[in-house]
Amino acid sequence: MSKYLKVGSYTPKLKREYYRQGWICKDEEAFLFHPDRVCYVPELSDTPYTRKDFIKLCNGQDNFAADCFDAVDWQSPATFIEEQYRDNEWGWCPHCKRIYRMEGEVRPCPACGLMPE
Repeated sequence: MSKYLKVGSYTPKLKREYYRQGWICKDEEAFLFHPDRVCYVPELSDTPYTRKDFIKLCNGQDNFAADCFDAVDWQSPATFIEEQYRDNEWGWCPHCKRIYRMEGEVRPCPACGLMPE
């Protein structure tokens, strides 16, 4: 028995299963160990996402890609990311070109002190 979360399958036919808030396909082992393998398909789309896709959406920052993968349970990763910026959970530093945590409050970039726009 695998110790990794696996909801539904994508081999190459998509099979969704219900998880937390929606009908999805989510494969933690693929996310952790196989960057080119499909690890997530959201509820309202047939768009498959790999670990490489999550990393690209999260500015190449592995820790934010992992947070995004862990959190999505029905929505597209792009929607989740937009919500993080809207709710001031994440900030973007135009000077450092990095995502950083704001945890619900507008905070300056911890690296350079610049306030988010």
